[in-house]
Amino acid sequence: MILLLFLNFLIAGSDSLLVKSREVADFTNAVSVTTDGKENIYVLDAGTNQIVKFDNKLNYLKRNGKQGWDEGQFDSPTCIDGSSGLDIFVTDGKNKRVQRLDLELNPISILKTNLPDFTADYQFNTPVATLVLNSRELYVIDGDNNRIVIYKDGRNPSGIFGDYSSGKGQLSRPVKILKDGKNFIYVLDKELKTIFRFDNLGNYINRLTIENLESFTIAGNTLYMFNGKEILIYDLERNTVTDTKILPGKISKKKFRDILVLNSKKYLLLEKNTLSLWQEN
Repeated sequence: MILLLFLNFLIAGSDSLLVKSREVADFTNAVSVTTDGKENIYVLDAGTNQIVKFDNKLNYLKRNGKQGWDEGQFDSPTCIDGSSGLDIFVTDGKNKRVQRLDLELNPISILKTNLPDFTADYQFNTPVATLVLNSRELYVIDGDNNRIVIYKDGRNPSGIFGDYSSGKGQLSRPVKILKDGKNFIYVLDKELKTIFRFDNLGNYINRLTIENLESFTIAGNTLYMFNGKEILIYDLERNTVTDTKILPGKISKKKFRDILVLNSKKYLLLEKNTLSLWQEN
């Protein structure tokens, strides 16, 4: 494990303060935020069962969705994923499925595996989060079995990792899955407060953590870890901490939901009722 608990003194000289440049308060129970290839921003509101789309300056564009089980409807969804850059995936656990939508929020397809004709070893009942790799492989966090299941072309099962057979890579409560610029995979384990790193075949590499880790995000080959009051920046190519971004005040842990960093160095913090945009002072 790479433990980063005592590295703050090494980077004190490069600390910088973030300032809030904009905030939208338009959500009942926001749970997840993602972006597409054009840096549009998508917020998943589990309270209204809707997706809300903004541009990268937080100007409102559109929304879609409502409670239900038909295509384009949700029931307390948990994660929104724009990792392909071309479409959106929503984990709709209470409906036992993953939905795929286009960037205009129109439904395209559904992956549901708890069916009699689906291979039992690769079924899930409660998907938690997803990741698209190589534009064709869909990685799904299976919340009931605390593992990752891989589906080629978004439907054909092809592998499993993160379960007991992964040894040091066994997950306890995975909640978020992301990739870096070289297609290495990173999984946040909420119970262990640790980020697991795997190669794109699901082989365990190592772990990353900081004290009071709440969540993380990745932009290119840079990993950003948030602990409630600051963002620790970790260079994945050099395997070293390079900077710390400090927030004035402290974000409520009860209300904090997710973090996203755009390539233009805009920092987005999602709370239960708000999405705020932060930039360097």
